[in-house]
Amino acid sequence: AKAGECKAKGNTAFQAKDYPEAIKHFTEAIGHDPTDHVFFSNRSACYASLEKYDEALSDGAECVRLKPDWPKGYTRKGLAEFFLKKYDDAIDTYKAGLKLAPEDAALKEGLKKASDAKYEVPGAGRGGGGGLFGGFDP
Repeated sequence: AKAGECKAKGNTAFQAKDYPEAIKHFTEAIGHDPTDHVFFSNRSACYASLEKYDEALSDGAECVRLKPDWPKGYTRKGLAEFFLKKYDDAIDTYKAGLKLAPEDAALKEGLKKASDAKYEVPGAGRGGGGGLFGGFDP
């Protein structure tokens, strides 16, 4: 029950766009139950919202490892790969997700964006990550 309480607090913080607080709760939830893929999925979304794509990728990958038949995990992993400019990886991830859920709009859109970005002129893809490395709290 403890993990569920942490998840509920994390979801509330996420909806309030308090991502650092949400990460804290999801991390606590993972401490109670490291086998629940949803905790990793939710924390991945928080990290992505903060443009911490390496962490988002790590959690997205763990989500897919824990629950390979759950399409949303592939959305999380693919998004992080896309923003890290790992377009081939993102394309593979989105395709794997689409095998499970061929009509999933988020996976289809992700695949299209990753494919478009791969064949665009370098630097023409979506930006992001500016100011990301400032403001660490001790």
